Amino acid sequence: MKNILKFIWIFSSFILASSSYAITVNTLVSVKWLEKNLHKTGLKIIEMSDASSYTFNGHIPNAVYTNKSDWRYQAQDGSLVHLSIKSLEKKIEDLGINDNDGVVIYYKGDNLNEILGAHYLFWLFHYLGHTNVGILNTGWHGWLKQKAHIKNDETKIIKGNFKAKPLKALEISTNELYAIHNAYNVVDARPHNYFLGLGKFPSNTRYGRIAGSISQPWSDFLITDKDGLIYIDVSKSVPLLKAKILTKNQPILITCFGGTGAAIDYFMFYANGYQNLRVHDEGLRRWNSQNFPLSISGSVYEMIQK
Repeated sequence: MKNILKFIWIFSSFILASSSYAITVNTLVSVKWLEKNLHKTGLKIIEMSDASSYTFNGHIPNAVYTNKSDWRYQAQDGSLVHLSIKSLEKKIEDLGINDNDGVVIYYKGDNLNEILGAHYLFWLFHYLGHTNVGILNTGWHGWLKQKAHIKNDETKIIKGNFKAKPLKALEISTNELYAIHNAYNVVDARPHNYFLGLGKFPSNTRYGRIAGSISQPWSDFLITDKDGLIYIDVSKSVPLLKAKILTKNQPILITCFGGTGAAIDYFMFYANGYQNLRVHDEGLRRWNSQNFPLSISGSVYEMIQK
């Protein structure tokens, strides 16, 4: 099994490195770079917000908008998972994205769903084989701080010719995660007290974590400015990576309650040079629906029962 995952990493890294794009976009995009390249041929910009914010609060010139719920659906067991590859491909085409375009994603930061959605979409682009994509560092907060140009009119969309070339190795199913979790590094992106079993999301049915998993909450990366906008500054260190528990050549399996929090960890690890990554999009919702075991200490369990 280890040899299989090693092959997956080499294969994925090879494809991620290849490109024939009109303009090259780095994983992490600065406000200065985006300002300079706004009107370059082959550059497409996607805002993660909603129609009201896009229109009435303005947007980066040439940007189109989407929201987190556009990319997922709820399965019969309650799990929130990405749409089919064909449906995702069509949605990206409908945003005007072409096969050879460079893509910049940014979030408004009015709420957590915009932060989660932007990073989830970044992972989806990778999953679909389009790696010429980046996220605007510090998002809308950084754009406003720079006093960069803002538009209010809607960007005209011409349907793109995007075609998915899926890298399915970037995702791990619940059944596979259960089968191999003892042999590899599993990172839990939930809040740390949930990881410890001291709390849980309201819709979660169980306390605890996957045995042997490591905590790196996606919420660690969040910053709120004086106006209430939420953003992530990727220049800040990642606590788990700083601890040097993980190495770049080891497979890292990232889970969360759902896939969107795991996608933030995916982006932060990837931006720091870790590419041997797989996201558990089905999350602990499906793990729990299948009643796979969770680890929880006796003392914590007793506290919960009281």
